[in-house]
Amino acid sequence: MQAADELCASVLLVDDQPSDLAALERHLAPFELHLVKAASGEEALELLEDEDFALVLMDVRMPGLDGFETARRMRAHESERRVPLIFLTGTPHEAPSVTNGYLSGAVDWLSKPVEPETLRAKVRVFVDIYREREALRRQQDALHQREREVLEARSQRAEEDRERLLAELREAVRLRDEFLSVASHELKTPLTPLALRLQLLRQEVERELDAERAPRLLGHLEAAGRQVRRLTLLVDSLLDATRITSGRLTLREEDDVNLAAIVREVAASFETQAARANCPLELDVPGRVLGHWDPMRLEQVVTNLLSNALKFGAGCPVLVHLEERESVARLTVRDGGIGMDANMRGRLFGRFERGVSERHYGGLGLGLFISQEIVRALGGHILVESEPCKGATFTVELPCTPREEGDEGGAS
Repeated sequence: MQAADELCASVLLVDDQPSDLAALERHLAPFELHLVKAASGEEALELLEDEDFALVLMDVRMPGLDGFETARRMRAHESERRVPLIFLTGTPHEAPSVTNGYLSGAVDWLSKPVEPETLRAKVRVFVDIYREREALRRQQDALHQREREVLEARSQRAEEDRERLLAELREAVRLRDEFLSVASHELKTPLTPLALRLQLLRQEVERELDAERAPRLLGHLEAAGRQVRRLTLLVDSLLDATRITSGRLTLREEDDVNLAAIVREVAASFETQAARANCPLELDVPGRVLGHWDPMRLEQVVTNLLSNALKFGAGCPVLVHLEERESVARLTVRDGGIGMDANMRGRLFGRFERGVSERHYGGLGLGLFISQEIVRALGGHILVESEPCKGATFTVELPCTPREEGDEGGAS
């Protein structure tokens, strides 16, 4: 930054007499000033719009706009109000003139012919004030610029850190999904032969053992079979979650799929679990509700909803209602269990989300996530209504007719 005495200051000289302008220019020659001359008030006003001046020296008596009127117009413009103005007059300092001059914005008077030393002394004061003010302004501008640069640098670093963390998070998620996919496939490989072995063992027990020993061993085999089926469902859920994340959820849609039959079959498979949970299943299902759907995926959705209702049903009946209205199938599953608050409802369909402790209820928190993605892929939607201690109602709505090409929700 330049020092204050190195700042170039501009001074506006306004007089309709060329000889007086020349005299002012000559008197101020010792100073390193940018002297700008104007021969009228109108010209002075134009110059004031284009340049910043440290001081204005203006003759009072000029044709057209005199010094007083020019000063009033100067002060009417906000940007020129702080420019000091010294009037030059060839008349005696009459009181009315002095008062009129100060009211119009003058800070001092000089009589013509101007005494050079007095002129230079007064000009030096105002030029020094201007230079100090400009030096301070430049320092403030530099400080503000530095503050802006620091803030921009911090913002840039924060953005870079955010992008880096986001990239690391994406990579971590990718690696996690890749691991889950590989692990799920590897876990699924021994499950099928294990289930077959249990089935063969059950047949041998029934065939070889007497009626006294067989029931106890069959009970153990049934328990082992339930755990294998549970593990199979968990592994399938992990596989579906990774497929959905990578956009590889596939649908095998068929015509005239009977959703009513699927609901009844799934409900029948849950009879034992419903009795064990003391949550009787109450079905209100018509003979058939036909649509263009993937039957295996619909069975998965109904299974997840009924499993969820029985898990959290708290010993209350689970009501299942199915109807068709205007080519839209509407499946409702209502339980009278623990329910949930608005915060939980808002994140219920997220991956690995649970409404309650895993320790007490188990599960991966994937069933509702997968169900929502399947329903969306079939062109429908799933909603939940619930309040704490008042149960939950899940509603699935699906179009019965095939989706037109380009509709949202199509599977990959």
